Amino acid sequence: MITINRPTIKIEGENAILANTLCIDGEEKELWFQTNKKYADYLCWERGDAYLIAVLNYAMVHHHDINIVDVPISEDLLFNIETYLIDALIENNPSYYRPNIKATSISEKLPNAGAVGTGISCGVDSLHSLANHHASEFKSHNITHLAFNNVGSHGTGQGARELFNKRVERPKRFAEEYGFEFVISDSNLMEVIPQDHFKTHTYSSMFPVFCLQKLYSIYFYASGGYRFNEFRLNQDGLICCGSYEMLSLPCFSNGNIKILSEGMGHTRMDKLKKVALYKPSYRYLNVCLLEGDNCNKCEKCVRTMLGLDAINALDHYSAVFDVAYYRSHKKWYLQQMLYQMAVGRHDYFEIYPYFKSEVTLDMRMKVIVRKIYRKIEPVILPLWIKFKNKNKR
Repeated sequence: MITINRPTIKIEGENAILANTLCIDGEEKELWFQTNKKYADYLCWERGDAYLIAVLNYAMVHHHDINIVDVPISEDLLFNIETYLIDALIENNPSYYRPNIKATSISEKLPNAGAVGTGISCGVDSLHSLANHHASEFKSHNITHLAFNNVGSHGTGQGARELFNKRVERPKRFAEEYGFEFVISDSNLMEVIPQDHFKTHTYSSMFPVFCLQKLYSIYFYASGGYRFNEFRLNQDGLICCGSYEMLSLPCFSNGNIKILSEGMGHTRMDKLKKVALYKPSYRYLNVCLLEGDNCNKCEKCVRTMLGLDAINALDHYSAVFDVAYYRSHKKWYLQQMLYQMAVGRHDYFEIYPYFKSEVTLDMRMKVIVRKIYRKIEPVILPLWIKFKNKNKR
């Protein structure tokens, strides 16, 4: 059983904190959300929406019921989750559990400041969102606020907080330079509800949005590139919750705030082509999984550099990528592409046609050997260690 209580607000120095006590199988844990005190009036203590969304996937995977005490849930949200989202996921994931949600619903709307927000990491997804919605003809949908949240994408624990603090400077500079309000937030969500962020990012990323649901009237959620025909409820293997955002995000919209999937239906290459026309990206694009700046070698840096090279745009990004290193090590980058294709990473299949003529038999053979080694490594390595230890005696 997961028990959720009414949250409270406290001010500590320049920070406003929305704090709540969750009880998971009898163990009490404090879940906190922290932002600048200028946003204190928008912290939502009147609803339990943020907490229900945050624990929902965890409850289904780990077979917990949910009891929400002394705080109501927005009626639209509870209706959508109970009527559509849970049943769809249970039907397509036999190991999932249908949690019994004990909660009181309320239809009354909350006051709202009317902000239009999106997350800002300066990655491809967030810059694509800005390229589309910073000055569009749909004025009520133009972005006014950029959010930078620490709810899992930076990892967990103190190391994640250090990386978060390192990464925040770039989005902050971007917001200041281009005239957006900047909303920074921190949380211990992943320590309290430990989950694989890749598999559950929609749920964890909605937590800070709904903690501030009195601020936003519209929030664009920019995530991975799934096309409409790739909609999938079954979550096996490398499939993540982004594959069913066409269902989950409308279900999370609750009458106070509308959650829109930004970039839905567009592939990674589609987004790169749009971002490459957005000149602020030339100095701000940052995709690295490992460092504050682009490392040029992690999977995401490799994929992005290959994609930009494919559309003849990489030279525009010499301020954020080591283009000279890429050019002199192109063969290595192509081998990484082939390996990622061999293990089923779908983003690379749309990059491959641009480089097909440059791929050699030698590259293919090295990838085959690497894949075979990775398969037998769990068996061979323990035997090798045992053999070495035996010979030392």
